[in-house]
Amino acid sequence: MEKPIVSIIVPVFNTEKYVEDCIRSVLAQSYGNIELIIVNDGSTDGSDAICKRFEDLPRVRYLKQDNQGASAARRRGVEAACGEWILFVDADDRLAPDAVAGMLETAGSAEIVYGGNQFLERVNHLPDCLDRQRYLEMQYSRELSAGPWAKLFRKSLFDEKTLAFPRHMNRGEDYLMNLMLAINNQRDVRVYKHQVYTLGSNPESTCRTHRLSLDYMAELSKMGDDIVKAFIPADVFLRQRVKQRMFFFIEALRETGFAGNPRHPFVQDTKRCLEEAKEWRPLDRWMLSLSSPWAVKTVWTMQRAIRKLNRILFNSHAS
Repeated sequence: MEKPIVSIIVPVFNTEKYVEDCIRSVLAQSYGNIELIIVNDGSTDGSDAICKRFEDLPRVRYLKQDNQGASAARRRGVEAACGEWILFVDADDRLAPDAVAGMLETAGSAEIVYGGNQFLERVNHLPDCLDRQRYLEMQYSRELSAGPWAKLFRKSLFDEKTLAFPRHMNRGEDYLMNLMLAINNQRDVRVYKHQVYTLGSNPESTCRTHRLSLDYMAELSKMGDDIVKAFIPADVFLRQRVKQRMFFFIEALRETGFAGNPRHPFVQDTKRCLEEAKEWRPLDRWMLSLSSPWAVKTVWTMQRAIRKLNRILFNSHAS
């Protein structure tokens, strides 16, 4: 039986310091039946010259477009892909040599394979197989990584809506993509508990230059609600919505110096979600009510310490 083609899509925007290492990590895959699709999203640095050095190789296609954002570049790559499977790699990251081979071997009849990056503890606690409904719920609540990378998707999961987001949604749009793919998915998700991906440290990447605000998180969380609400039982949705809101709230705080804003509409909405879910969560309520950066960070640190202790106790009991 002929081995399936895996299309590896690399969106590129001003990553001249990193893109060559990224491309070489893809071409070094132990699995041979791949195609590399590089999509230059209007780079203005030396990325174009670097990518051109690879475009004549037999397994490489190089596409260029005006700057439209990472989602548009990924969409262009998916549209051009010939493979049965899709794998995304950001241009400032690297793919492990056996990434494709290992994930394919794990896939079986699955439509999504969920792999690990250098933070393996985030996948080691998961079962080998996740029920498709549970996977959707965990993606929505941000209990799983929402990055586009370290995941293998069957191309059949993608449709015209999967990567169609407003241009200003340039952080968290991969979260929305993962929700849509999880809804389209009809099978249990396989978990590959090995490092397939190494995240780079590009200080000029979007996740480091575009600061998340409470306003932005309000919009992102509402878009997530609209995508999944019809596909998650009402009682589960209420509980998972609280987790999602608190995750986004804390992410915004971390990027704005932990300055709270109890009167902000997103904070008020999160409190309403707690009430509707009938969840007490005293530390969350406390943190939502604070404005002092010192006080907010103190409660957040306390919360993290309690969760870490609970994990230690749980693991000790399980062993």
